[in-house]
Amino acid sequence: MNLSCFEDLARQFELLARLVEMLGDNPFKARTYRFAADKMRSRESEKISKEAIKELSKEKGIGKAVVGKSLQFLESGRIKKIEELKSQIPLPLFLLARESNIPGRTLHKLYEELKDLSLKDIVVTLKQRASKLGLDEDFIRRLEESVRSE
Repeated sequence: MNLSCFEDLARQFELLARLVEMLGDNPFKARTYRFAADKMRSRESEKISKEAIKELSKEKGIGKAVVGKSLQFLESGRIKKIEELKSQIPLPLFLLARESNIPGRTLHKLYEELKDLSLKDIVVTLKQRASKLGLDEDFIRRLEESVRSE
């Protein structure tokens, strides 16, 4: 059993929302995942347990899909849907979604524009736009390293 707190789970649902936005999926999914993340954050450092997830499921707007993903996280420390979406997104763009504060609409535009480029070309483009996107040198360095390790 994973002894993570609800803040850890909330971060996963926030990432899930950003990935859904990046791919241009149904905006209601992203909103649902963000709502779930907000409800989870209200539980701050409370440890995740089956009982706590069951209690969370009583909240209006927390449905079976969120509960199922929460149980997956409890049992394995990860959410399969994030792994599925990650496999559809070039690594530099996945890292951008995970580690930046770029709005979802902008992430989607970047994804649509860059998804078919090589990983190296994606990083070059992001590096050229770093100041406009608010990306610091450390983040760009991590992007470059991620491409080298691929």
